[in-house]
Amino acid sequence: MDIRWKETFNLHAQTEDFKNRVKEANEIISKALKRYNPYVAFSGGKDSTVMVHLVLRQKPDIMILHWDYGRYYIPRVYHEEIKRIIKKMGRDLRIETSPLYNSLKRKAINVLGREMFGKLIPKLMDEGYNAVFVGLRAEESPKRKRRIKADKSLSPIKEFFPLKNWRWLDVWAYLVSNNVPYLSFYDKYCPVLGYDKARFTTLFDPEFDRLGASNIDGVLSWRFRNIAGQAE
Repeated sequence: MDIRWKETFNLHAQTEDFKNRVKEANEIISKALKRYNPYVAFSGGKDSTVMVHLVLRQKPDIMILHWDYGRYYIPRVYHEEIKRIIKKMGRDLRIETSPLYNSLKRKAINVLGREMFGKLIPKLMDEGYNAVFVGLRAEESPKRKRRIKADKSLSPIKEFFPLKNWRWLDVWAYLVSNNVPYLSFYDKYCPVLGYDKARFTTLFDPEFDRLGASNIDGVLSWRFRNIAGQAE
Protein backbone atom coordinates (compact mmCIF):
# COMPACT_ATOMS: atom_id res chain seq x y z
CA MET A 1 0.00 0.00 0.00
CA ASP A 2 1.24 3.45 -0.91
CA ILE A 3 2.59 5.36 2.11
CA ARG A 4 0.29 8.32 1.41
CA TRP A 5 -2.77 6.08 1.60
CA LYS A 6 -1.50 4.56 4.83
CA GLU A 7 -1.10 8.01 6.33
CA THR A 8 -4.58 9.00 5.15
CA PHE A 9 -6.18 5.92 6.70
CA ASN A 10 -4.27 6.28 9.96
CA LEU A 11 -5.33 9.92 10.23
CA HIS A 12 -8.97 9.01 9.63
CA ALA A 13 -8.75 6.37 12.36
CA GLN A 14 -8.13 9.18 14.84
CA THR A 15 -11.35 11.03 14.03
CA GLU A 16 -14.46 10.94 16.22
CA ASP A 17 -16.51 9.99 13.19
CA PHE A 18 -14.54 6.78 12.79
CA LYS A 19 -14.51 6.01 16.50
CA ASN A 20 -18.29 6.37 16.66
CA ARG A 21 -18.73 3.85 13.83
CA VAL A 22 -16.49 1.37 15.62
CA LYS A 23 -18.50 1.92 18.79
CA GLU A 24 -21.77 1.31 16.94
CA ALA A 25 -20.43 -1.90 15.40
CA ASN A 26 -19.28 -3.17 18.79
CA GLU A 27 -22.70 -2.45 20.28
CA ILE A 28 -24.47 -4.39 17.51
CA ILE A 29 -22.12 -7.33 18.05
CA SER A 30 -22.54 -7.23 21.83
CA LYS A 31 -26.34 -7.21 21.68
CA ALA A 32 -26.43 -10.07 19.19
CA LEU A 33 -24.07 -12.20 21.29
CA LYS A 34 -26.26 -11.72 24.36
CA ARG A 35 -29.47 -12.86 22.65
CA TYR A 36 -28.36 -15.34 19.97
CA ASN A 37 -25.90 -18.08 19.09
CA PRO A 38 -24.36 -16.55 15.96
CA TYR A 39 -21.58 -17.43 13.56
CA VAL A 40 -19.61 -15.12 11.25
CA ALA A 41 -19.89 -15.23 7.45
CA PHE A 42 -16.41 -14.60 6.06
CA SER A 43 -15.96 -14.04 2.32
CA GLY A 44 -12.30 -13.07 2.50
CA GLY A 45 -13.07 -9.51 1.40
CA LYS A 46 -12.03 -6.39 3.28
CA ASP A 47 -15.42 -5.79 4.93
CA SER A 48 -15.82 -9.28 6.33
CA THR A 49 -12.18 -9.23 7.44
CA VAL A 50 -12.87 -6.16 9.57
CA MET A 51 -16.07 -7.72 10.88
CA VAL A 52 -14.32 -10.95 11.90
CA HIS A 53 -11.64 -8.97 13.73
CA LEU A 54 -14.27 -6.98 15.63
CA VAL A 55 -16.31 -10.06 16.57
CA LEU A 56 -13.30 -12.07 17.72
CA ARG A 57 -12.46 -9.34 20.20
CA GLN A 58 -15.76 -10.08 21.94
CA LYS A 59 -16.08 -13.81 21.28
CA PRO A 60 -12.73 -15.44 20.45
CA ASP A 61 -14.24 -18.91 19.97
CA ILE A 62 -17.02 -17.99 17.54
CA MET A 63 -17.43 -20.13 14.42
CA ILE A 64 -16.18 -18.48 11.22
CA LEU A 65 -17.77 -19.82 8.05
CA HIS A 66 -16.43 -19.40 4.53
CA TRP A 67 -18.17 -20.45 1.31
CA ASP A 68 -15.67 -21.65 -1.28
CA TYR A 69 -16.77 -20.89 -4.86
CA GLY A 70 -14.21 -23.33 -6.20
CA ARG A 71 -11.02 -23.00 -8.22
CA TYR A 72 -12.77 -21.78 -11.37
CA TYR A 73 -14.04 -18.66 -9.59
CA ILE A 74 -11.53 -18.16 -6.76
CA PRO A 75 -7.87 -18.87 -7.62
CA ARG A 76 -6.36 -21.26 -5.12
CA VAL A 77 -3.67 -18.74 -4.24
CA TYR A 78 -6.41 -16.47 -2.84
CA HIS A 79 -8.21 -19.41 -1.25
CA GLU A 80 -5.06 -20.30 0.69
CA GLU A 81 -4.55 -16.66 1.61
CA ILE A 82 -8.10 -16.47 2.97
CA LYS A 83 -7.32 -19.36 5.31
CA ARG A 84 -4.06 -17.76 6.41
CA ILE A 85 -5.80 -14.49 7.29
CA ILE A 86 -8.03 -16.26 9.79
CA LYS A 87 -5.09 -18.30 11.06
CA LYS A 88 -3.23 -15.06 11.80
CA MET A 89 -6.22 -14.00 13.90
CA GLY A 90 -5.79 -17.17 15.96
CA ARG A 91 -8.73 -19.15 14.59
CA ASP A 92 -9.51 -21.95 12.16
CA LEU A 93 -11.88 -21.49 9.25
CA ARG A 94 -14.87 -23.71 8.56
CA ILE A 95 -15.19 -24.12 4.80
CA GLU A 96 -18.35 -25.21 2.97
CA THR A 97 -18.68 -25.68 -0.79
CA SER A 98 -20.47 -27.64 -3.52
CA PRO A 99 -19.21 -30.30 -5.98
CA LEU A 100 -21.17 -28.42 -8.67
CA TYR A 101 -18.33 -25.92 -9.01
CA ASN A 102 -16.03 -28.61 -10.38
CA SER A 103 -18.63 -30.16 -12.66
CA LEU A 104 -20.16 -26.92 -14.03
CA LYS A 105 -16.94 -24.89 -13.90
CA ARG A 106 -17.63 -21.26 -14.89
CA LYS A 107 -21.22 -22.09 -15.76
CA ALA A 108 -21.99 -22.65 -12.09
CA ILE A 109 -24.51 -19.81 -11.68
CA ASN A 110 -26.32 -19.22 -8.35
CA VAL A 111 -25.03 -22.45 -6.85
CA LEU A 112 -24.69 -20.74 -3.47
CA GLY A 113 -28.34 -19.69 -3.52
CA ARG A 114 -29.53 -23.25 -4.10
CA GLU A 115 -27.10 -24.86 -1.69
CA MET A 116 -27.58 -22.23 1.01
CA PHE A 117 -31.33 -22.62 1.42
CA GLY A 118 -31.55 -26.28 0.49
CA LYS A 119 -28.70 -27.67 2.56
CA LEU A 120 -26.45 -25.27 4.44
CA ILE A 121 -29.00 -23.23 6.39
CA PRO A 122 -30.92 -26.31 7.63
CA LYS A 123 -27.62 -27.90 8.68
CA LEU A 124 -26.53 -24.81 10.60
CA MET A 125 -29.90 -24.56 12.31
CA ASP A 126 -29.64 -28.20 13.36
CA GLU A 127 -26.28 -27.33 14.91
CA GLY A 128 -27.93 -24.62 17.00
CA TYR A 129 -26.99 -21.48 15.08
CA ASN A 130 -29.77 -18.91 14.93
CA ALA A 131 -27.94 -15.76 13.84
CA VAL A 132 -25.10 -14.62 11.59
CA PHE A 133 -22.86 -11.57 11.31
CA VAL A 134 -22.73 -10.37 7.70
CA GLY A 135 -20.32 -7.72 6.41
CA LEU A 136 -22.72 -5.71 4.26
CA ARG A 137 -22.56 -1.93 4.13
CA ALA A 138 -25.37 0.39 3.00
CA GLU A 139 -22.88 2.50 1.06
CA GLU A 140 -22.08 -0.35 -1.32
CA SER A 141 -25.28 -0.26 -3.38
CA PRO A 142 -28.95 0.82 -3.26
CA LYS A 143 -29.95 -2.86 -3.11
CA ARG A 144 -27.83 -3.50 -0.03
CA LYS A 145 -29.03 -0.26 1.54
CA ARG A 146 -32.65 -1.40 1.12
CA ARG A 147 -31.85 -4.85 2.50
CA ILE A 148 -30.20 -3.42 5.58
CA LYS A 149 -32.94 -0.85 6.15
CA ALA A 150 -35.65 -3.51 5.87
CA ASP A 151 -33.88 -5.56 8.55
CA LYS A 152 -35.38 -8.67 7.01
CA SER A 153 -33.19 -11.76 6.98
CA LEU A 154 -33.02 -13.98 3.90
CA SER A 155 -33.51 -17.13 5.97
CA PRO A 156 -34.72 -18.18 9.43
CA ILE A 157 -31.21 -17.38 10.67
CA LYS A 158 -31.23 -13.77 11.88
CA GLU A 159 -28.77 -11.46 10.11
CA PHE A 160 -26.79 -8.71 11.82
CA PHE A 161 -24.84 -6.03 9.96
CA PRO A 162 -22.21 -4.48 12.30
CA LEU A 163 -20.72 -2.40 9.47
CA LYS A 164 -24.00 -1.21 8.01
CA ASN A 165 -23.18 2.50 8.38
CA TRP A 166 -19.47 2.26 7.62
CA ARG A 167 -17.89 3.92 4.60
CA TRP A 168 -15.05 2.50 2.55
CA LEU A 169 -12.72 4.95 4.28
CA ASP A 170 -13.67 3.52 7.68
CA VAL A 171 -12.98 -0.03 6.52
CA TRP A 172 -9.47 0.78 5.33
CA ALA A 173 -8.79 2.95 8.36
CA TYR A 174 -9.64 0.01 10.62
CA LEU A 175 -7.49 -2.45 8.68
CA VAL A 176 -4.45 -0.17 8.58
CA SER A 177 -4.65 1.27 12.10
CA ASN A 178 -5.12 -2.20 13.64
CA ASN A 179 -2.57 -3.88 11.38
CA VAL A 180 -5.17 -6.42 10.25
CA PRO A 181 -4.05 -8.73 7.39
CA TYR A 182 -6.02 -8.45 4.16
CA LEU A 183 -6.00 -10.11 0.75
CA SER A 184 -3.16 -9.19 -1.60
CA PHE A 185 -5.90 -8.97 -4.25
CA TYR A 186 -6.52 -5.39 -3.10
CA ASP A 187 -2.93 -4.33 -3.62
CA LYS A 188 -3.41 -5.13 -7.32
CA TYR A 189 -6.95 -3.84 -7.85
CA CYS A 190 -7.07 -0.73 -5.62
CA PRO A 191 -4.38 1.28 -7.46
CA VAL A 192 -6.36 0.75 -10.68
CA LEU A 193 -9.99 0.93 -9.52
CA GLY A 194 -9.53 3.01 -6.38
CA TYR A 195 -9.75 2.06 -2.70
CA ASP A 196 -13.39 3.13 -2.74
CA LYS A 197 -14.40 0.83 -5.61
CA ALA A 198 -12.26 -2.31 -5.49
CA ARG A 199 -14.27 -5.30 -4.28
CA PHE A 200 -13.23 -8.92 -3.92
CA THR A 201 -15.62 -11.10 -5.90
CA THR A 202 -15.53 -14.24 -7.99
CA LEU A 203 -13.08 -13.83 -10.88
CA PHE A 204 -13.98 -14.34 -14.56
CA ASP A 205 -17.57 -14.79 -13.47
CA PRO A 206 -20.13 -14.43 -16.33
CA GLU A 207 -22.58 -13.03 -13.78
CA PHE A 208 -20.51 -9.82 -13.69
CA ASP A 209 -19.73 -9.55 -17.40
CA ARG A 210 -22.30 -6.77 -17.79
CA LEU A 211 -20.24 -4.70 -15.36
CA GLY A 212 -17.04 -5.27 -17.27
CA ALA A 213 -15.48 -7.25 -14.43
CA SER A 214 -14.06 -9.95 -16.69
CA ASN A 215 -12.24 -7.30 -18.72
CA ILE A 216 -10.57 -5.98 -15.59
CA ASP A 217 -9.76 -9.51 -14.43
CA GLY A 218 -8.27 -10.19 -17.84
CA VAL A 219 -5.75 -7.40 -17.30
CA LEU A 220 -5.01 -7.74 -13.58
CA SER A 221 -5.56 -11.48 -13.09
CA TRP A 222 -4.88 -12.85 -16.56
CA ARG A 223 -2.85 -15.74 -15.11
CA PHE A 224 -6.04 -17.16 -13.63
CA ARG A 225 -8.14 -17.13 -16.79
CA ASN A 226 -6.96 -20.62 -17.67
CA ILE A 227 -6.76 -22.68 -14.50
CA ALA A 228 -5.07 -25.69 -16.11
CA GLY A 229 -2.20 -26.72 -13.92
CA GLN A 230 -3.40 -24.85 -10.84
CA ALA A 231 -3.20 -26.75 -7.59
CA GLU A 232 -6.42 -28.23 -6.31
